[in-house]
Amino acid sequence: MSEVRPLAADDIGAVTALYYRILRHGKAAPPAALAAYFRAFYLDGPYHDPETPALVHVNDSGRVNGFVGVHTVPYLLGDRRLRAAFCGALMSEDHESDPLAGARLLKAFIAGPQDVSLSETANVISETMWSKLRGKTIPGYSFEWFRVFRPVGFASALGGEKSAVLRHLGPVAKLIDNNLSRKSSLGRFIPAPAPAGLVMDDADFESFADAVRKLSATKQMRPDWDQGYLEHVLANAVIKPAYGQAHMGLVKTKGGEAIGAFLYHLKPGGIGRVLQVMAMPGRLGPVLDLMFAHALEKGAVGLRGRSSPEIIEAATGRSMIMATISSTVIHAKDPAITDALLSGDCMLTGLAGERWNRFFGGDFG
Repeated sequence: MSEVRPLAADDIGAVTALYYRILRHGKAAPPAALAAYFRAFYLDGPYHDPETPALVHVNDSGRVNGFVGVHTVPYLLGDRRLRAAFCGALMSEDHESDPLAGARLLKAFIAGPQDVSLSETANVISETMWSKLRGKTIPGYSFEWFRVFRPVGFASALGGEKSAVLRHLGPVAKLIDNNLSRKSSLGRFIPAPAPAGLVMDDADFESFADAVRKLSATKQMRPDWDQGYLEHVLANAVIKPAYGQAHMGLVKTKGGEAIGAFLYHLKPGGIGRVLQVMAMPGRLGPVLDLMFAHALEKGAVGLRGRSSPEIIEAATGRSMIMATISSTVIHAKDPAITDALLSGDCMLTGLAGERWNRFFGGDFG
């Protein structure tokens, strides 16, 4: 008889193969480094909670044919401590013989002891499953935003994520963009000047962590960064070789007070991946402008990142494109938690969510 049970060490090989086959479209055996990271992330790391484990679905013949990745995040709602659990990879196979494996996994995950269940990577199918289990989609956190600096280079880089041919057209795209920028303002992005009284500095690990603590404290609901959790997240977040080098920046007043921070990854001539951009209330606009200027100087043809209500508001007048690629969904037993999340007064994605880990942007060989 089929069952859902916690992930065990003996399941790592089967789960890694499932993930590599379904989500990475791999044809060969998965690399050993990927299996090692699966174990480190879901069984051995400080984000592993034995009471809210990752889960596997085992079919009637005893074979693992489904998996849902789970990691916990200590959260604060005001001064109230919460346990949040993020649902990462949700996958199953044998759909013809076992069509409900994915639904069983999600139902078992949501039934766990956590105060709130979340995912920021729900596709249309899983979003529907969440809805049937009385989960809610949070629109403000469910968009990908894009800011194009060099249109031909951006199109080439975006297409190059799927096509090896387009991947090698970067030098040609750069020539075309340079020619366009000489002839028309349509091909030229000019960053907004730095507002009077603000400066941008590159950040080291420690100063960036300090800024994240300060800026996230303005939110009603945010991660509890104590006990070394933030340092652990950042140590993983900066290592994304598939996305490029990590760049951390602080936007400060001339008196030295940090009013904004950003972290993105970039391969020169590519599209920078913004993992985190944040600011004091009402100050995100100039932080975005300075981040755009910084990325352009580093050779980006554009930037992309995950939305928040503040980013959507600040996008006005900044020619940012919004698209729905995956949705952020939640399920909470206490309506007060749901209300806080739906209000937008929370830090929910980026360093607080799923995309800091090495499943996003990691290079496992």
